[in-house]
Amino acid sequence: MYTGIDEGKGLVKCYWQDIRDQVAKVEPKFAQLVDEIAPGKEFPVYKAYYPYGMHIGDTQTFFFKDANNILQRANSNDIDSEIKKHLGYGADSLPFGMVLDKQLEYYIARQSEHLTIPWKLCYPGDFFPLARVLSRKSRLYAPNGIKATTSGMRSVFMLPNIGCATQHSNLQRDFNVKSPPPKNMSEHWEIFKEIFDSNVIETDWKSCLIYFSENWVKSIHTEKKWQDVKVYLYENDWHNSEYLRNKVYYDIIFSVIQNSRNLKPNPYLADTAQHLFTTALGDAPGYIPAITDDGLPLEMIQKAYVESYGLKKYLPNVIQPTYYSFEHEKYPTYYSIQNPATYTFSPKSRQQSSTQYDLREIEHIVDIFNQELSNDQGMAYNTVMNTLSKKLSVRYFHNKTDRHNIIQPSSMIPSYDNRFYKISPEYKLENAIFAADGPFVRGCISLSTN
Repeated sequence: MYTGIDEGKGLVKCYWQDIRDQVAKVEPKFAQLVDEIAPGKEFPVYKAYYPYGMHIGDTQTFFFKDANNILQRANSNDIDSEIKKHLGYGADSLPFGMVLDKQLEYYIARQSEHLTIPWKLCYPGDFFPLARVLSRKSRLYAPNGIKATTSGMRSVFMLPNIGCATQHSNLQRDFNVKSPPPKNMSEHWEIFKEIFDSNVIETDWKSCLIYFSENWVKSIHTEKKWQDVKVYLYENDWHNSEYLRNKVYYDIIFSVIQNSRNLKPNPYLADTAQHLFTTALGDAPGYIPAITDDGLPLEMIQKAYVESYGLKKYLPNVIQPTYYSFEHEKYPTYYSIQNPATYTFSPKSRQQSSTQYDLREIEHIVDIFNQELSNDQGMAYNTVMNTLSKKLSVRYFHNKTDRHNIIQPSSMIPSYDNRFYKISPEYKLENAIFAADGPFVRGCISLSTN
């Protein structure tokens, strides 16, 4: 089931001294605190490697690959007794762990709408799932049946349209892809995963996590010498949950604004406008062009679509979710109403409205919200939302001309963001252009700060 030899695959049993340097590299404060305790052999740690696209956890359990590279479910009756002893406490969700390399995505799948919503992104040094480790056992609020977790980013897609059946057949031939041509952006990931799994293009992409055995969790809860570690984890979670703990107040503020300004918008568009502020704060993922392989095997995917699929007219931009830092980030983050990612699902009241109409309505709502939130005599005064609203710049894009001059042409996006041109010269074909007619940018909103 597991091995004691770290060969960069499967599940590896190890101890603090084996992984201490790797932990210190991504989270030095935690490593320092654990060093003071010096946990011994009664505190094993399991290093887990996951190839791109592999499910780490679903709504019922977590997964791992064993020493024979066979996928195992942690809630299976056939699981090794030692793994059950040390990691069984997390069999119905995930054990307490940390990311060492690459990125993970918690996502919500909305099968009926053919889309996924990125819920939480985990980077090297991030712990998971803190809510279950730190919650009082008598009252657990964190549900199991909503989110799933993948190795690498799940909510990723090509910016150009890649639904041509003739060109897609090249991928089916060259990479043994079984999926049909994608009909929507959510279906791109499955094809990316099949290309990766084919091993036709050489890549060593894999994420690396560590799972802490149950003795770590018990000691953090009960032993005095682990108190500093416990406080550190609580402070970490307190910082990361700052917005969620205050969200009810912002919900009230947005409701008061709508009432006082006599706004009676489509609830779906009001939800979207509010979500844009959450995204600009960095408390909900936005989207950006991928320029590194931290979240996915980027160059492998671009190579497949340029050399096999035959993408020639357009740049092979891949879009991925990320968090935005309005205090530091010089590039925009993006949201598309063609790929809705709000956490509330109010129905549209105008089913026949066009994308351009919806963009103009959102612009009107966001403008009013921004006026009120930036008011130094308003309800949001002296909050981070007040600071953000004074700096926020919002642009709206569509590939068709807007006679109201509110929406800019999608072809203008790269003039504000040169990351779309940051592609390996090998896959940046001569005369290839930005895919201004791609589904994502036909109703795209960029968020940046002045």
